[in-house]
Amino acid sequence: LAEVAVDLGEELSPANIATERLEAETAERLKLEKELNEQQNKVKNLQETSEKLEMELICAKSDLNGVSEDEDPENDEGGGSGVYKLKYERVARELEFTKRRLQTQHEHDLEQLVGLKKQLEKKLSDAYEEVEEQRQVVGQWKRKAQKMTNEMNDLRMLLEEQNGRNNLLEKKQRKFDAECQALQDAARQERVTKDRLSREKDVLIAEKFTLEQTLADTRLELELKEEKLASLQRELEEMTFGGSTEEEIAQLRRSKNELDRRVKEQEEELDEMAGQVQLLEQAKLRLEMSLETMRKEARREAQQRDDELEEARNSSYKKIKALECQLETEHEERTLLLREKHELERRLSSMEDQDRMDRQAEEAATQKLKRDLRKYKALLKDAQAQLERSKAETPGKALIRQLRNQLEDAESARTLVMKARQSAEAELAEVQAMFEESQKGRNDAEERANVAHRDRAELQAQIEENEEELAELMKKYSAAVKQLNTEQIAASEYEFKLSELEAERNNLKETVSELQQRLEVVENMADPSTAMLSKRLELRTKELESRLDLEQATRTRLETQVARLKETLEKVQNDVAQAKSREMQAQDALKKSQKSLRDMREEYHVAAGREQESVAKRKDLEKKLEQVESESSALKNDLRLALQRIADLQQAMEEGDDDVSDSDDSRSTDGSLSDLEERLRPIKVKRTTNGELMSPSSTKTLVHEKDDNSPRITLTSPSSPHIHKLARQAIAEDAAKAEDKVATATTTTANSISRQPGGAGLKNGEA
Repeated sequence: LAEVAVDLGEELSPANIATERLEAETAERLKLEKELNEQQNKVKNLQETSEKLEMELICAKSDLNGVSEDEDPENDEGGGSGVYKLKYERVARELEFTKRRLQTQHEHDLEQLVGLKKQLEKKLSDAYEEVEEQRQVVGQWKRKAQKMTNEMNDLRMLLEEQNGRNNLLEKKQRKFDAECQALQDAARQERVTKDRLSREKDVLIAEKFTLEQTLADTRLELELKEEKLASLQRELEEMTFGGSTEEEIAQLRRSKNELDRRVKEQEEELDEMAGQVQLLEQAKLRLEMSLETMRKEARREAQQRDDELEEARNSSYKKIKALECQLETEHEERTLLLREKHELERRLSSMEDQDRMDRQAEEAATQKLKRDLRKYKALLKDAQAQLERSKAETPGKALIRQLRNQLEDAESARTLVMKARQSAEAELAEVQAMFEESQKGRNDAEERANVAHRDRAELQAQIEENEEELAELMKKYSAAVKQLNTEQIAASEYEFKLSELEAERNNLKETVSELQQRLEVVENMADPSTAMLSKRLELRTKELESRLDLEQATRTRLETQVARLKETLEKVQNDVAQAKSREMQAQDALKKSQKSLRDMREEYHVAAGREQESVAKRKDLEKKLEQVESESSALKNDLRLALQRIADLQQAMEEGDDDVSDSDDSRSTDGSLSDLEERLRPIKVKRTTNGELMSPSSTKTLVHEKDDNSPRITLTSPSSPHIHKLARQAIAEDAAKAEDKVATATTTTANSISRQPGGAGLKNGEA
């Protein structure tokens, strides 16, 4: 698991580096696009400024020409008609310049709108494809949700089966505990039997000591009798060498016979005592053999206990290692979750910023589209009026071209709306991706929580097993302590016995020395009975020496066994201390796992809250998408209405061309204009002035539609001094109706110029 975690970390680090590089490149690309847009806007502004300056230059040149021409005819009193003709030509040139400028501007706008139309159509098709893909993805997610539900049911069934198996294992564990208890009871019975046998052994040893004491007493009595016999023999010899009487000899013979009889009786008793001693020695050997077997069994049991303790220590060490590995994996998973959490937070913040920027851009684009729509509508109405009043040879073609430009403007507006819709759908896709990521994070958190629960249960079971092992170790420790106490008691008894045996040994050494002295005396006397007695004493001495050596070996063996038992006791105490420390470590590990589980639960709740937020954002974006779709449908309706208007306008232009008269241009223009106003019902052009004698500089043209959804735009002409002068002269001289038409055309030209960037522009407040 550690190697897999290391490999996973090694694989994730390049992925994180690549992600960071990709994000940096994306940010750089967005920055460059922003700079490109700013440069394009600057270029556009410069172009508009250059066009404005060109138009101002043309106007200034025309004004200078008009002023020079005005100063020349003022000296000529009869040149009134020539002045008006020059004025008319100058106004015609200005109209031609204005027409060219409008044509170039329309062509430029047409190119832009065609490009926007193509882009919006492409984005609309992409949006439809993405919507279809999203539907398919939703279906796939539904199927995946159904599959996950089925898997959850399967896992629930597996959990129930596992619980049943756990119950069976618990029953088996209880049965095993009962068997262990029975074995412990049997071991206790064996221990009781062993204690009883040890007590019997002590009783037999005590009997042996009593018999040995009795034997020693009999030996002392025998020695006394032997001494008496020796004294009697010496007296007999003295009496024999002293020349005693026959009576004394007979008495001595009787006493000798009596003594021989007593000697025989003593020898018989001595043989009986030797047989009893031999029997006691055989019993002693049997007891020693049984004691040796019991010692071997005790040694084997101690070895088994040592092996069991070693196995328990190894198993607990392995379990502790496994728990440490699990804790390391949990810590690594927690760090990975924290990294993913920070990454998701960063992504959410970036997406929120992007969403905010997109909304601002969308609002700005909407405002721009509205302004462009108002501008294009005003341009359409002004172009219609201008084309109706113009005296060009092909007025219908120019009008159709302008109407086509207006159509392309409407289509470009539609493409912009589709672009906004596509951006909204992209945001929806991003929110769906976020939702999927949050769902995935939630599933991962649930899986980790389940794994943590299982690990917690395993840790709890391991702690219980460790507690059981500790209890068994404590039982074994108490049993070992009891056995050690009994062994110590037995060792003390053996030491006491050894001290007694040493005292007896010293006594026996003294006795042996005395017997050796007596043996030397007897050897000097050369008596066969004393020789046999000396041989017996030598045999007895050798026997006592062998017994003494055996007791010394027994003492050394008991001392080594006591030392071994002390070492075993210390080892068991160390094992108990280690088991307690391992139990404390396991409890600490359990606490850490519980803490990590609580942290994972908190992270799970946080992820659930984020998921709810993403769902709410998704709903909001769906609502926005519906609004955009409704706006798109409304724009489509507006487009169809504009197409209908264009068709009506074309029909009106065709009918107006049939009614055009070459004799009176101004009247035919007014008639065609009235006919066009009757046919184009939604459009109404109205000229208003602030007063009956208002100067031409303050003339306003109101262009509005009857539709409630369309704007109303007011166009105000700029204050041109030459145009004002012409208007004042026309009013003062009360020129003819044709000259009034010329003034009207001049006002229309001024209105057209006012739409340029150098003019007064559109008054949005009045709109």
